[in-house]
Amino acid sequence: MDFGLFFLMQRDEQWSEQAVYASGLEQMLAAEALGYHSVWIAEHHFNDYGLCPTPPVLAAFVAARTTTLRLGMGVSLLPLHHPVDLAESLAVLDVVSGGRLDVGIGRGGTLQDYQTFQSDRDDSRARVEEGVALMRRSWSGAPFDFPGRFHSAEQLHVRPQPVQRPHPPLFIASNSEESVLSAARLGLPTLSSFFVPVPELQRRHRLYREASLAAGRSPAEIEALEARSWGMRVVHVAPEHGEALRATEAPFMGYQRRMAVLRSDATGGSVPGSFDRSLLRLRSFREYLADGWALVGTPAEVTRGLQQFCEATGYERVLLVMALPGLRTELALRSMRLFAEAVAPKMAPLDRVAATGFAGTRSSPR
Repeated sequence: MDFGLFFLMQRDEQWSEQAVYASGLEQMLAAEALGYHSVWIAEHHFNDYGLCPTPPVLAAFVAARTTTLRLGMGVSLLPLHHPVDLAESLAVLDVVSGGRLDVGIGRGGTLQDYQTFQSDRDDSRARVEEGVALMRRSWSGAPFDFPGRFHSAEQLHVRPQPVQRPHPPLFIASNSEESVLSAARLGLPTLSSFFVPVPELQRRHRLYREASLAAGRSPAEIEALEARSWGMRVVHVAPEHGEALRATEAPFMGYQRRMAVLRSDATGGSVPGSFDRSLLRLRSFREYLADGWALVGTPAEVTRGLQQFCEATGYERVLLVMALPGLRTELALRSMRLFAEAVAPKMAPLDRVAATGFAGTRSSPR
């Protein structure tokens, strides 16, 4: 199985912006030696929910100080960018990193984001689907014409080509039913956040398979796409259960408060149409733990919780949210180390047919 680390770069009220970056970078640069597959950096604008508006810049810094760690855009908010400009920036990042880039694409953001960057949120899904097509053409290495609804080009030849061919791996943020269907239409694997309940993830996996079959993809192709998709969980590992709870309660609840504010009607934050708004209601820390939003405890406890999550969902790749706002850096680093040493080795690859009930044809054993 693959485990990546997800970084919101979120600021606690007691932390300076520089302290958030210092802590996040220390964790990112420690990830490679501990055996993590990747680090993923979220794009956010104009608020403390996330302090990184330009993930490619931060990822380039990390790329220069690592050799095997993959660098994920988690995610690039494509409707806020011109697709060609974003494709150029990411191609450079893929070149300088030696082909270590993964590109998540999403359409989140507040109303202020869309107004500032002069984009229409009502068209955001169509902008994503057209934008992905334009980015793929931009990475082709050949001149092309593109008569699009939002963007057009004639005899455009984008340079440099990315190292990875035909282009860096693409993923679609899929935290709503509509996004799952969009990913299936595009033939791309998905990224799902930790706040989507397991039964809903199971339903969306079925929906993704049905829509992919309807789009003409074979069971083997769909199985390969699902094997590349990422789930997500908040995780903290400590030597003792009580210590883990004490370390994470305030940071986790701080995250929940920021999420509730960002996604409220007052800020115009985007909440997918099929998303259950009751999930944004602030609850107690114990309730979040009971619902599986966070796996917090000893290595054995986290292993059991993660095994249950992966068995229920079929995920073979999981992004871990360990860098909670206000969590002391040394505790986050200890959690990373304990997970790498005592949890990851016990997570065997799943039998996808048993886990998902999808009778696809294997091209090779896992």
